[in-house]
Amino acid sequence: MTTFVIRRLLQMIPILLGATMLIFLVIKMAPGDPFSGMIDPRMDPRKIEELRQRYCLNCPLPEQYWSWLKLTLQGDLGTSIRFKTPVHEMILQRLGPTVALGVSAEVLVFAIGIPIGILASTRQNSWLDGLTTIIAFAGISIPAFFFGLLLLKWFALDGLKLFPSSGFMTPGAKLSGAKLYLDVAHHLVLPALALGITGVAGLMRYVRSAMLEVLRQDYVRTARAKGLAEKVVVYRHALRNALIPVVTILGLDLPTLVGGAIITESIFIWPGIGRLLYTSLLERDYPVLMALNLMFAFLTMVGSLLADIGYALVDPRIRYD
Repeated sequence: MTTFVIRRLLQMIPILLGATMLIFLVIKMAPGDPFSGMIDPRMDPRKIEELRQRYCLNCPLPEQYWSWLKLTLQGDLGTSIRFKTPVHEMILQRLGPTVALGVSAEVLVFAIGIPIGILASTRQNSWLDGLTTIIAFAGISIPAFFFGLLLLKWFALDGLKLFPSSGFMTPGAKLSGAKLYLDVAHHLVLPALALGITGVAGLMRYVRSAMLEVLRQDYVRTARAKGLAEKVVVYRHALRNALIPVVTILGLDLPTLVGGAIITESIFIWPGIGRLLYTSLLERDYPVLMALNLMFAFLTMVGSLLADIGYALVDPRIRYD
C-alpha cells in the first residue's frame, strides 16, 4: 500500500503541471483581460497600457505561464488584480463558509441516501421501492438552482419565513459561543438542502443498484441458509461489499467540499469560494482563477487517491501490493 501511495503522489506532479498549462491556455483564450471592463473613456490609453505591462499581460504566453509557475513553486499564489489582495488570503477568508456548506450537504447526502437506498433494495418492487425511485428521479431532474429558488420562496421570502434568505450569519449581530454557531446553522439550512438534494437522489440509486447486485451473490444466500438474521445478512455481509460506489462518490466529492457550488452560493449570497470563482471569472482576475483551479485539480487527484485506498478498506479482496 505504501508503495502504491508514493507512486500515485509522484504521478500527481506531471498531471498537475499539465492541468495548469491547459487551464492557463483556456483562461487566456477567453476574450478580454482584467482591464477590459475598467476602461474609462476619459482615461488615458497609455495608463491602461502601463497597467497591462505591469502585470505582464502583453508578454508571450510561455513567459506569462513561467512567471506564474515560479511564484507558485515558491508558495506565492500572487495578488488579485481586481481586489489588490494576496490570493491566499482571499481563499482562506472564504474557505470556512465553503467547508461548512460542503460538509453539511455531504452529511445530508450520506445520512439520507444510504439508508433509503438500502431500504429500497431490501423491498424490491414494493410500493416503497417505487416511491423512492420516483423521488430519486425527481431529485436528479430538478436543477439545484431551481430547487434553491423554491426553498427561498417557500421558507424565506413569501412562505413560512422560517430561515434567512442570504448570508453566512446575521449582519451586525454581536454573537459568540453557542449563539454564533446556532446563527450560522440557521443560515446554513437552505443552502445545504439546495446543494444536497441532487446528491441524495443520485446516491439512493447507486446504493440500491449495488445492494441488489450483492444480495444475489452466493455468499449472501449461504448466510441466509445458515439462519442468520436478515439485519446481519444485510448490514454485516452485504453492505460492506456494496460500498464501492459510495467510496467513489465520497472521494470525487472532495473538491466540492472545498470548491463550493457557484450557483448555490450565488443564489444564497454565500461568502464562499464558489462566489469568489464566479466573481473572478467575470473580472478576468487571472491570479485568483489560476490558484482556485490549481486547488481544484489537486483536490480531485487527492480524492481519487483516497477513493482507491477506501476500496481496499471496504473490500479485503482488493490489494495494491
